[in-house]
Amino acid sequence: MRLFIVILISMLTTLPALAQEDSEDEVDIVQIKIDSLLSLIKPDTPDSLKKHWYYSVGVVADNSDTAIKYANLSLELCRENDYLYIGDNHYNIGVSYFMQDKASEALKFFFKAEPYFEKLSNKEKIADNNIAIGKCYHDLNLNDSSLAYLGRALEIFTELNDTANITYAYQSIGNVNMDLHFYETAKEYFTKALMMDSASCTYLNQAYDYQLLGYIELETGTPKDALLYLSKSAYIFDTIPTDDAYFINLKYETYLYIAQAYITYAEINNDTAYAKCCYDYIKKIGDFFINTNYNNNQISTMQCYARYLSFVGRDKEAIDVLLECKQYLETDQRDIFISAYYNHLVKVYKKIGDYKNALEATEMMNHYKESSINDSTMKIVAKFQAEQEVKIHKAETAAKQRQMSIIIFSLIVVLILVTLLVIFIYKSLKIKRKANEDLMQKNHILDQQKSEIEAQRDEIWNQKSEIEAQKDIITKQWHAVEQVNNKLLSSINYAQRIQNAAISPQSEIDALFPNNFVFYKPRDIVSGDYYRVAKCGKYNVLITADCTGHGIPGGFLSMLGISALKEFCVTEDDAAHPGTILDRMRAFVKTTLVSEQNAIIDDGMDMTICCYDFEAMEMRYAAANQSIIIIRNGEAIRLNGDHMPVGRYVAEKEHFESLLFPIQHGDIIYTFSDGIQDQTGGDPSVIYGCKFLLKSLIDLLVQIHDKPLAMQREILDKTITEWRGARPQVDDMTLIAIKV
Repeated sequence: MRLFIVILISMLTTLPALAQEDSEDEVDIVQIKIDSLLSLIKPDTPDSLKKHWYYSVGVVADNSDTAIKYANLSLELCRENDYLYIGDNHYNIGVSYFMQDKASEALKFFFKAEPYFEKLSNKEKIADNNIAIGKCYHDLNLNDSSLAYLGRALEIFTELNDTANITYAYQSIGNVNMDLHFYETAKEYFTKALMMDSASCTYLNQAYDYQLLGYIELETGTPKDALLYLSKSAYIFDTIPTDDAYFINLKYETYLYIAQAYITYAEINNDTAYAKCCYDYIKKIGDFFINTNYNNNQISTMQCYARYLSFVGRDKEAIDVLLECKQYLETDQRDIFISAYYNHLVKVYKKIGDYKNALEATEMMNHYKESSINDSTMKIVAKFQAEQEVKIHKAETAAKQRQMSIIIFSLIVVLILVTLLVIFIYKSLKIKRKANEDLMQKNHILDQQKSEIEAQRDEIWNQKSEIEAQKDIITKQWHAVEQVNNKLLSSINYAQRIQNAAISPQSEIDALFPNNFVFYKPRDIVSGDYYRVAKCGKYNVLITADCTGHGIPGGFLSMLGISALKEFCVTEDDAAHPGTILDRMRAFVKTTLVSEQNAIIDDGMDMTICCYDFEAMEMRYAAANQSIIIIRNGEAIRLNGDHMPVGRYVAEKEHFESLLFPIQHGDIIYTFSDGIQDQTGGDPSVIYGCKFLLKSLIDLLVQIHDKPLAMQREILDKTITEWRGARPQVDDMTLIAIKV
């Protein structure tokens, strides 16, 4: 949406320090574009082309005065029927005035643009223009008008199914309601925006939605609930990198609100731990707002820091910080904002017993408070007078309209009565004549109906006989299908028993690895995942594999892999070089999976081979498209192998790499297939759900690693089941834990 882009541009203009390194290059690039466009205008250039080039310069110009100048030059060359150029030029001039904080002037041009977009029947431009008008009314504190225009824009965007702009409209309407202190209504709109952004997976916008919801909770005095939303916002901003100055500024605003929530919660509960969290986030903010000249946020940050210092008993330092704030107070800031600053200063002076300075600060506070009250009163009086004039004009117009409506209504009523009388007389005569005709035909119709009923009765009896015969045939076919299904299910169940017999039993695993648990959950009856343990000289070997597909095809591949491993992983030398085992497995898969017509089959398997030498306390391993997670002292270590499968691959290396990792007593080593991290689930309102993801799995393992292994398996099973909800299992799941 164009207005949204404009607001982002205006944010960039308020963040000069953030882009200081690139600013000169950007200015040069913009000026080069302007110069190249103007060079196209010659003395003999037709007005139609001049109009276009002037319009283009106004669009690319990053200086609002330059944009206004060339948009006006383009307007001078427009003809009466150049609706698009006239509308867009007026719109762009309005945007430029809006960026100069001249909302009243901007409104004039947005209203001039509106009829031309209406003539074009361009709903998208009409909606953009309504958003712009709503923003101007919001800046002018005429919130009723702002909500009206924002609501119209929302209706059009909804009709166009424009998801991004619907979300932006929700956010804009929510901000207006928040300024009106209609917090519940604002929260509803921010929640709608969050749902839209979640459905479209626009994560940075989701972070902004969470920030808005958290700010409402902070304003309404529920800092604990505010922290829930703001923490989600900060998590998204911290995990998704961006160079967009707009979202970078929002991230630091989120840090500021989190700091305010923590110190508020600390003051309510007298808890120093929460105060320490406040200080941590103030350190995160650092000099960001100073470097970006965002004075209001810098003042709020310093006041929050002063609250922290006062809370921990460092009141004199708190006063120094508050006095330092004065350099950021500007004459164009609202008096109520400056009054709140002096109010904070008064509290700290009183706390340390400095009543002289407290009195001076109180006088300043009262001065700005009176100024804010006077300003508010004048605004209310002016607004009331304007509303009264509008009401008088509307009342006079409505009275004239009512008088004319009564006259017109009376004439219409008389005309309707006369018409109804004529129609009644005509219909009465017509009904009487038709009644005689109907009476004559009724007997004839009854005779015909009797004959038809008798014929239909005979036909129904015939159909009933046919249906009973078809029912017998269908019943026999159903029994036959049921027998086939039972035979097929018996075969698959037997295949499951064969597969379970081939996979290493729990007794063998316990013999080699006394402390373990196995989480093995096939999607269908037979599985494409398998695991195997073996004793190869001094090495205790654990193999975890995931074949292409699941069910019967995956089961066939798993049996193929198990049988091959019995030949390739036997000796101590084999276990000392697990990468060589994978090389031999890949060669076996390539030569085996070739059809009779020499067609290449791309199926294969992902596999991890871990060979433990508990005397030397080391693990030799090789991995194909899988990872190993080791939890040591409460922290997760991720080991990666080769990024290629055991099978054909477009970018395969000549050999799989054999790797060495020293192990320690107490380490818990997890090997697993991708079935858990690929399982969809989460919020039931999201149509397709979200994947569980590897990060969530690692976080869960870190959280439960200190619990008994059997309990870990139960927690893992319960967590995946709850995450999945009513959604089906998408793949086979295998996870094996070994504690050293």
